[in-house]
Amino acid sequence: MDTGPLIKPEQIPTLIDPVILDVRWYLDGRDGYTSYLQGHYAGAVFVDLDAVATEPAPPTAGRHPLPPPATFVRSIAELGVGQTSQVLIMDDARGSIAARIWWMLDALGVEAYVLLGGVQSLPEADICLTPCHGAPKAPWTPSTSEWPENRTVNTDEIENQSSRFLLLDARAHERYLGNEEPIDRVGGHIPGARSLPWQRVLDSIEGSSSDSTRAEIRTILEDERELVAYCGSGVTACALVLALRAYGREAMLYPASYSGWSSDTSHPVCTDICDG
Repeated sequence: MDTGPLIKPEQIPTLIDPVILDVRWYLDGRDGYTSYLQGHYAGAVFVDLDAVATEPAPPTAGRHPLPPPATFVRSIAELGVGQTSQVLIMDDARGSIAARIWWMLDALGVEAYVLLGGVQSLPEADICLTPCHGAPKAPWTPSTSEWPENRTVNTDEIENQSSRFLLLDARAHERYLGNEEPIDRVGGHIPGARSLPWQRVLDSIEGSSSDSTRAEIRTILEDERELVAYCGSGVTACALVLALRAYGREAMLYPASYSGWSSDTSHPVCTDICDG
């Protein structure tokens, strides 16, 4: 299987002078930079997800709203990324955090890849303890002040055009059902959304999934509707977009995700299992 933008450690040498980014971020509040200092790929520059890939916004925009492209470009250029760079992004969460930076770079036309399996998959000889710093590049001017319309879906579209989309909930199934909800106002999911945890799709790419999961993914890939991924805050949904790209199917991102949807008390939430 051609895994597209997901690459294995042995494929890293095929990249041409890549900028290597280490994006570690934890839902429980642990410090990603501390983890980075405990061992990272040689040459990898640490990326602060909250500083680079999000910005303050009203609750209805979700916990990790996208910054304007120009703001992101200025931040990522300071880490050494140019418009023509090849970029390799990794984390210690199987690519689920790195995928957010991949999504943003890919949407702006930058050639970017995510390390399949995360830093845990790297040979010990490639691990470094010394902080690395990228040479700043001049930021480029994005062709648009907004993220490409064919890459994102907003709340109004989901409210008014729900039949056009197949919504895919990338969170753990227990959160989808509302049986547990550690952060958001109320548990459950957007009505009509189908549960597809990002881990299941990555499992299938790595060859460790069940027959039922592979059949479920095939059904989704064959659906003629436009695929839309969301999660709690708009971060790990990018991992689902990335994994679906590896299968040859494009999916859009709902950046506000469940945190944005559920922050509006007028929005219904569902706890039943939906088959899409």
